[in-house]
Amino acid sequence: MKTFYKILHFFILIICLLLQIVFFEYFKSFSLNFDLILVVVIAVTLFDGLFWGLLYGFVIGLILDLAVGDIVGISAFIYSLSAFVASRLVTEEFRYRLLNYLFIVFLVTEINVLAVNLIRYLFNFNGNLLRIGLEMITAPVCNIILMFIIFPVIKIGAREGAELEFKYKDKI
Repeated sequence: MKTFYKILHFFILIICLLLQIVFFEYFKSFSLNFDLILVVVIAVTLFDGLFWGLLYGFVIGLILDLAVGDIVGISAFIYSLSAFVASRLVTEEFRYRLLNYLFIVFLVTEINVLAVNLIRYLFNFNGNLLRIGLEMITAPVCNIILMFIIFPVIKIGAREGAELEFKYKDKI
């Protein structure tokens, strides 16, 4: 049954990839940086584990780079890095609390923005500090909004039946 949910999560990721390419790319002209794929990769990493987060992040990143025509491999690296950072935060007891999920999405989004702009700078793409600063403010807010939509969907079939509420109520 868990294999079924892993496959279901991959199809959810493919649907989110299509939504990202078709729908959410138009919001970037208004400085709204919704990164649906990043939020799904973080959710898969938190609920399914590091291996599945890295695998799905790498595969979906390569598909995104090939579909959009960007530098091939940059999205695969960035989404795999995001899954790794999210999994390291989970091992440090940042698990099963809504505020911890908010912090993880915020921190991984900031790392994602900085890493993408650094890599683009190293490949001699023009960088605008005002645009990067605006993106560092708006991208976490947009991704946190997406988190409230995506996390309950990915929670289906999660190991240990993880909840978005306090799991250890009596230990607080």
